[in-house]
Amino acid sequence: MSRCRYLLLVVVFCAALSAVGTAEARFLPGLNRAKADKGEVYRKGCLLGHDRVRSGACRFGDTSSHKKVVLFGDSHAMQWGPGLIRLAKKRGWQVIALTRASCPAAVVHIDYYCDTWRRNSLLRIRRMRPGLVVVASAANSEAYPVDSGGYSLSRSSSEPRLINGMIRTLTHLRRWSRKTVVMRDQAVTPFNVTLCLRGHLDRPGRCGFRPDRPQAWAYDYKAARRVRKVPVIDPMPMLCPGGWCRAVDGNYLIYRNQGHLTATFTREKYGWIGLKLGDPWR
Repeated sequence: MSRCRYLLLVVVFCAALSAVGTAEARFLPGLNRAKADKGEVYRKGCLLGHDRVRSGACRFGDTSSHKKVVLFGDSHAMQWGPGLIRLAKKRGWQVIALTRASCPAAVVHIDYYCDTWRRNSLLRIRRMRPGLVVVASAANSEAYPVDSGGYSLSRSSSEPRLINGMIRTLTHLRRWSRKTVVMRDQAVTPFNVTLCLRGHLDRPGRCGFRPDRPQAWAYDYKAARRVRKVPVIDPMPMLCPGGWCRAVDGNYLIYRNQGHLTATFTREKYGWIGLKLGDPWR
């Protein structure tokens, strides 16, 4: 191969890479950053795991405000933290994030560490008497086979116990706060949306999907319907208008992985969150 031809191929290859990079750069966050886009609750160490059973201060927003909002649940609660925190800064609220990975808000037996963390967090909320509690937990997946006498129940067998456990949690929280709401879990994506977008940079619409959210796995929604004055916020009409789930909203990547939303997207949706939550101090 002649030197001139070799140089031409290098130039063409670099131009192609540059074009791909430019296409990827229009997404927020970038495709190469989506997986790590978890937000400030995670960065501050407020999504607990392993043997930690007591959350730290985990205060966000206007940390001097007496208008306290608690974000309570697992990583599906944490994903709404960026939007809630941005809203809190606008409204002069203080957000306290009490979240633990793979640990539902429902009072059920998962393991010693999850159970102990949940008990400690509920006690902290009872003492705090916040104005608002936002509860969210994974529901629409295989998550949370309840432990029964040392045996893990199937997801279907766990559902009644998860419902009853969530009713207990919501009943307590409703008594200890001005207002308690449930952010219902969204549908799990049927494929890796980020990977799909890499192959369809100019046609992100091809990475949309029809949502599958089994009613049989909806303990968060079912429990809230059985506790008076605990409204449910359902993100699906916003995520999937007309029954079609988008991969992107404008230039914003919606999904961090198959089960979670990107922090950049939920931060951008602070207005929608505020509209749905209202203001418990009015």
